[in-house]
Amino acid sequence: MNELSIIVPCIYSTYRLPRLIDELSAYLMANPADIDLIVVANEQAVNAEEVVAYVRSKYPWIKFTMLRLNGSLRSYGALVRFGLAYSTSQYAVLLSAHGDDDISLIPRMLTEMRKGIQVVQAVRYVNENSKKGIQFRFKLYQYIYRGLTRLLLGLNINDSTYSFKMFDRVFLQALGLSQNGFSISPEITFKALLAKGKVTYLVSSCKNVPLNRDFKLYKEGIGYLWLLYRGFLHCLGISWF
Repeated sequence: MNELSIIVPCIYSTYRLPRLIDELSAYLMANPADIDLIVVANEQAVNAEEVVAYVRSKYPWIKFTMLRLNGSLRSYGALVRFGLAYSTSQYAVLLSAHGDDDISLIPRMLTEMRKGIQVVQAVRYVNENSKKGIQFRFKLYQYIYRGLTRLLLGLNINDSTYSFKMFDRVFLQALGLSQNGFSISPEITFKALLAKGKVTYLVSSCKNVPLNRDFKLYKEGIGYLWLLYRGFLHCLGISWF
């Protein structure tokens, strides 16, 4: 069993992956550990073969797997769950294929996990520097969602919808992850907290990269609200997991 799997879901395009892997290779060289890299891409994702060839030729020492899902287009959560099912690691961290996560935070995340934490959540809204790269409408969505989370679940969580997080893969899969969309991100954090798991938060910077076109609030909003509803029922005694 590896210690950590770095899972990168790709819905449409993999064209930013070479740059991301370049950055990750520097981290992996400076922080040797039992780590593997798993990219999970839809069959329709372009340039996947080129990415595999790039990694094999430039970084043959990286434990790298490219998973391609045949058939219809899968959404973010479905790709994450497939990658987690393939992984044999104790811990997993989710990285954006668009390169907007601060990978320098991974060593600190791993240090926290080794202390017995179940989820380490990166947060973007703590200081002014981290807020600058985020559009106002996303700050507004987060403000509303944090308020509903406090109201319905009694939990004060900063940035639960941010997918950049490290977690105990075995623990979370035992609880069960079911969301197919981007709502799998708050599902991980909510279920860990409702199961009395230990969750900690680390301040993350945000890179100035093009907006993630994979995310559409009008499609994902239902999943986010469903999580609040199920969590609320769980708090009332109607078990969610």
